Amino acid sequence: MRRLTAMVLSFFLIFSVAGVFAGGQQEQPTEQMEAARKGGGYTYYVVTHGGPGDPWWGGVFNNGIEAAKSYYTDTEVKWLGPAKYDVQKQVDMLNTAISANPDGIVLTIPNARAFEEPIKKIHEKGIPLITVNVTDERFDYLCYVGQKEYDAGYGCGVQTLKMMGNDLKKAVVLIHEVGHAGLEARAKGFADATKEAGVEVEKLAGKPNQAENYQALEAYLTKNPDTDVVFTLGPLGAHPTLKLFEDKGWNDKYALCSVDTSTRMMEAIENGNMLFASGQEPWLQAFLPIGFLNLYNMYGFSPQGDVLTGPSIITKENVDLMMEMVDKGIR
Repeated sequence: MRRLTAMVLSFFLIFSVAGVFAGGQQEQPTEQMEAARKGGGYTYYVVTHGGPGDPWWGGVFNNGIEAAKSYYTDTEVKWLGPAKYDVQKQVDMLNTAISANPDGIVLTIPNARAFEEPIKKIHEKGIPLITVNVTDERFDYLCYVGQKEYDAGYGCGVQTLKMMGNDLKKAVVLIHEVGHAGLEARAKGFADATKEAGVEVEKLAGKPNQAENYQALEAYLTKNPDTDVVFTLGPLGAHPTLKLFEDKGWNDKYALCSVDTSTRMMEAIENGNMLFASGQEPWLQAFLPIGFLNLYNMYGFSPQGDVLTGPSIITKENVDLMMEMVDKGIR
């Protein structure tokens, strides 16, 4: 199984220089690169637990999908994802993808048990599999493209302690998709890091719906006004929290930090209404697997480890560097 961090640039560098040392009868390097750029007429399915209705998936991740379609001109990419978080619907979509016998599948695994049988079918059919965003290392796949979720949460806990110091006594973690393995790992990482400093941490069950998360957090903070910081796990939690704080005048009463990025979140960091965000580069999680599948199918190349795209902490000190790319839908 894969435990090492794969370096994305070095992987493509190996491919690009391979032709330089190749013997006389092989294609010229420029021909190889052009063939790899176009793709080999393959069809891939990307099946994720999030869909267009989620600002994270429907925004930057979708932009990465569209960039891959434009760049790999001889490759067909089909993205399937439920309108709202629904593991069974994602499994059904995955089975649809498997029945189409594609040349590769890109998959998120938010619930390992639910995907045991479909992944078994994938391997029985010999379909190359790459996992992204959230995975389970008990399964076999070519590589994983994303971040280590527990590490991301733990890093956010450390950063919160660094920024709040002794002012941090109690925190609440809003989980907008309860049972999602990646989000639960983020929450645990944050809790483990802050509990080491004696911070009381509670989890608040939310929904993949901003209005419901607004209501749930309003009720929680009304009942627990001694809370110091709200930790959200993505824009579906961060956006309603920002609105709630603005509506109630709570920006000076509670602190907010979150995983993932959006224009609204970057503006909040810049304005001092949010401590920080932790990015994981969804554009890369969408774009890179298509290139990896093309290289695997065309030449047998495969990353020899996980390709880590995050986490990266964004604070007021470095938010300007992120703003332009976030506004363009790339980060």
